[in-house]
Amino acid sequence: MITCSALKRHYRDRLRRADVRFVYLRVARAELERRLTRRPQHFMPASLLDSQLAALEPPAADEAAMTVEASDPDRAVDIIVAALARDAHEQRSS
Repeated sequence: MITCSALKRHYRDRLRRADVRFVYLRVARAELERRLTRRPQHFMPASLLDSQLAALEPPAADEAAMTVEASDPDRAVDIIVAALARDAHEQRSS
Protein backbone atom coordinates (compact mmCIF):
# COMPACT_ATOMS: atom_id res chain seq x y z
CA MET A 1 0.00 0.00 0.00
CA ILE A 2 1.23 3.48 -0.83
CA THR A 3 -0.23 6.91 -0.36
CA CYS A 4 0.11 10.15 -2.27
CA SER A 5 -1.95 13.27 -2.72
CA ALA A 6 -2.73 12.84 -6.45
CA LEU A 7 -4.71 16.08 -6.25
CA LYS A 8 -5.49 16.26 -9.95
CA ARG A 9 -7.30 13.79 -12.14
CA HIS A 10 -4.48 13.59 -14.67
CA TYR A 11 -2.15 12.47 -11.85
CA ARG A 12 -4.60 9.71 -10.95
CA ASP A 13 -4.97 8.76 -14.62
CA ARG A 14 -1.21 8.15 -14.77
CA LEU A 15 -1.33 5.97 -11.66
CA ARG A 16 -4.50 4.04 -12.52
CA ARG A 17 -4.18 0.32 -13.20
CA ALA A 18 -6.51 -2.58 -12.61
CA ASP A 19 -5.07 -3.21 -9.14
CA VAL A 20 -5.01 0.41 -7.97
CA ARG A 21 -7.72 1.68 -5.66
CA PHE A 22 -8.13 5.38 -4.91
CA VAL A 23 -9.51 6.57 -1.60
CA TYR A 24 -10.65 10.18 -1.36
CA LEU A 25 -10.44 11.36 2.24
CA ARG A 26 -13.02 14.09 2.68
CA VAL A 27 -12.28 16.43 5.58
CA ALA A 28 -13.62 19.91 6.34
CA ARG A 29 -11.15 22.74 5.73
CA ALA A 30 -11.30 23.86 9.38
CA GLU A 31 -10.34 20.37 10.53
CA LEU A 32 -7.47 20.20 8.06
CA GLU A 33 -6.17 23.54 9.30
CA ARG A 34 -6.47 22.41 12.92
CA ARG A 35 -4.46 19.26 12.16
CA LEU A 36 -1.77 21.17 10.28
CA THR A 37 -1.29 23.75 13.02
CA ARG A 38 -0.83 20.93 15.55
CA ARG A 39 2.14 19.61 13.50
CA PRO A 40 4.53 22.59 13.31
CA GLN A 41 7.47 20.45 12.14
CA HIS A 42 5.52 18.87 9.28
CA PHE A 43 6.85 19.41 5.75
CA MET A 44 3.66 21.20 4.66
CA PRO A 45 2.90 24.40 6.54
CA ALA A 46 -0.71 25.41 7.18
CA SER A 47 -0.08 28.44 4.95
CA LEU A 48 -0.21 26.12 1.90
CA LEU A 49 -3.61 24.66 2.74
CA ASP A 50 -5.66 27.06 0.61
CA SER A 51 -3.50 26.49 -2.48
CA GLN A 52 -3.69 22.72 -2.02
CA LEU A 53 -7.48 22.83 -1.70
CA ALA A 54 -7.69 25.10 -4.76
CA ALA A 55 -5.66 22.54 -6.75
CA LEU A 56 -7.75 19.61 -5.52
CA GLU A 57 -9.96 17.94 -8.12
CA PRO A 58 -12.16 15.52 -6.18
CA PRO A 59 -12.59 12.21 -7.99
CA ALA A 60 -15.40 12.12 -10.54
CA ALA A 61 -17.98 9.34 -10.56
CA ASP A 62 -16.23 7.59 -13.46
CA GLU A 63 -13.01 7.25 -11.45
CA ALA A 64 -14.54 4.65 -9.09
CA ALA A 65 -12.75 6.12 -6.08
CA MET A 66 -13.92 5.28 -2.60
CA THR A 67 -14.91 8.46 -0.73
CA VAL A 68 -14.46 8.32 3.03
CA GLU A 69 -15.41 11.00 5.53
CA ALA A 70 -12.18 11.29 7.50
CA SER A 71 -12.97 13.71 10.31
CA ASP A 72 -12.37 10.72 12.62
CA PRO A 73 -9.12 9.15 11.34
CA ASP A 74 -9.48 5.90 13.28
CA ARG A 75 -12.98 5.32 11.91
CA ALA A 76 -11.78 6.21 8.40
CA VAL A 77 -9.01 3.60 8.64
CA ASP A 78 -11.50 0.97 9.80
CA ILE A 79 -13.81 1.74 6.85
CA ILE A 80 -10.95 1.63 4.34
CA VAL A 81 -9.44 -1.60 5.68
CA ALA A 82 -12.84 -3.30 5.67
CA ALA A 83 -13.57 -2.17 2.10
CA LEU A 84 -10.17 -3.31 0.83
CA ALA A 85 -10.57 -6.67 2.57
CA ARG A 86 -14.02 -7.04 0.99
CA ASP A 87 -12.57 -6.20 -2.44
CA ALA A 88 -9.75 -8.71 -2.00
CA HIS A 89 -12.22 -11.42 -0.96
CA GLU A 90 -14.43 -10.70 -3.99
CA GLN A 91 -11.41 -10.88 -6.32
CA ARG A 92 -10.39 -14.25 -4.89
CA SER A 93 -13.97 -15.53 -5.25
CA SER A 94 -14.24 -14.49 -8.91
